Amino acid sequence: MQITNNLFSKTTLMIALFGLSNLTFAKNETPVQDSNITKNMKILLQESGGLKYSLQERYPEYYSMENANGGDNIILTARKRSDGSHDDHLKEHGGQIYQVTKLENAWIVDEDGKGTLGTKFETLIGTDENRLFIEANSEKSESNDPKYAVSALYSRNVAPFWDVQAGVRYSEDKNNSSSDRVDGVIGILGLAPYFFETQAYLYGGENNFWGASFELERDLLLTQKLITQPYIEADVIFSDDSNYAAKSGLSELKTGIKTRYEITKRFKPFIDIAYQYEKGQQDTFMQEATNSEKGWKYGAGIEFVF
Repeated sequence: MQITNNLFSKTTLMIALFGLSNLTFAKNETPVQDSNITKNMKILLQESGGLKYSLQERYPEYYSMENANGGDNIILTARKRSDGSHDDHLKEHGGQIYQVTKLENAWIVDEDGKGTLGTKFETLIGTDENRLFIEANSEKSESNDPKYAVSALYSRNVAPFWDVQAGVRYSEDKNNSSSDRVDGVIGILGLAPYFFETQAYLYGGENNFWGASFELERDLLLTQKLITQPYIEADVIFSDDSNYAAKSGLSELKTGIKTRYEITKRFKPFIDIAYQYEKGQQDTFMQEATNSEKGWKYGAGIEFVF
């Protein structure tokens, strides 16, 4: 009986002490119920005016927190991340290097039945932010030598879907001697509202040459594989004092519809119907002035992507 009384007395004393300790703890700190509250919900800092989340607790790998002036001001300082985690972050957010190349060959015939073989080569290498853009165009009409242009541009992403580009362009017409020229290039490349792919460039070079080019196109899906693409291309000459200069103003305008069938994403035959206007050449001591030309163009070709 005495043993039972002693055990009961000790149990009662322990319960009383445990209850007293809980009351003391409640006065100094508000308890947090862990059963139904996640770790992020526990990260609330008491401030005058309300509550807010602590980034230090939500992202401990990126931030450290120092308490200044008795807890009124919270200073969040970014921790220096290791090289490995920084590389992983870049790979997850567009830092990886990739490369895409497109090659297009087309045979175009005008209303008089004269054919022209056109080749267009584009390659892009770099990251989402910094890229090297190379473009080459070649055009050879029947019974004529080819004329071509090659551009090398540095492309920098400045906004979602928009790049600013700058570089150089080399062009030459094999039908005219000493017609090669190097121009500086600056422009934009991107996706305008309603998914219009847009390119606009300004050119400046020797012999007081200043010009601009503009391209606008949009894909319209007829089926998952059959796609039609309305487009418009324009070249403008502001000034040109070279021996083989084109007339100033709207030098060339071409608008049409290209329809392709994507056998695969890498192999795409197409047909092209367009209306083209060319203003003609200036009268210089190396060439005679020519009249403007306009008419329909019909063609077919193949596009490769790799």
